[in-house]
Amino acid sequence: VTLSRYGILSAWLLHLSLNPGNKGKQLPKLEKMWSWLEQIRPHLVQPEEKELLLRHKECYALIWTWVASLIGRMSQNGEIPPMASPTYGRIINIVEMAYGSIRDVRAMHLVKAPFVYVHTLAILVHVNNILNAISFGLVLGMTVEVAMGKDGGKHGNDLPKLVISLLMQFCISMVVPFLYLALLDVCVCISQPFTFEDSKIPSLQFIRNLEQDIANATVMGDNTKWDKPRFKK
Repeated sequence: VTLSRYGILSAWLLHLSLNPGNKGKQLPKLEKMWSWLEQIRPHLVQPEEKELLLRHKECYALIWTWVASLIGRMSQNGEIPPMASPTYGRIINIVEMAYGSIRDVRAMHLVKAPFVYVHTLAILVHVNNILNAISFGLVLGMTVEVAMGKDGGKHGNDLPKLVISLLMQFCISMVVPFLYLALLDVCVCISQPFTFEDSKIPSLQFIRNLEQDIANATVMGDNTKWDKPRFKK
């Protein structure tokens, strides 16, 4: 039960640290995170545990130090196989995988990867907008010059063609940049999954499902026709 509680606590703390929100701006970030945790899951952490974890910024990762220590104590007490057994090594390996995954998620949030496609598309969008602006400006200037007769009437017969060209250039200069900007915005949202609301990873739903799965597994494990398996010294 304690191991499951530590795992869920770590998931909640990681989620709250990645989604700071806008409430309680006057409080420090760590205090806000613990305040929200007590509102969402009031009995998930004990007071003495909170006092120790509140001192550290990355408390969601340090919890797994307690998990590894508790597993070692369980091994010494005979509740799980001894440290020299492959089973104990596998359990510790799972703990290391969980700790490494948390560090990877945090690194993805802090360090932005240099996505070549996004940067290339950004350059393409800006260059295309500049060329469209220059092209539309030239066509507009020629059309206005002919319409106002400042060319001496030499191209008066070409005014309908220039107006049609101006309308076509307007459509091209408006539609294509909007499409490029939409693609650029989508790429930026995908490259930052913890920043934008529309592309944010549904971590809250994942945590809720995790808690439900653990609760269901506990109920199924406690209601069997045979004795629950346990390690004996």
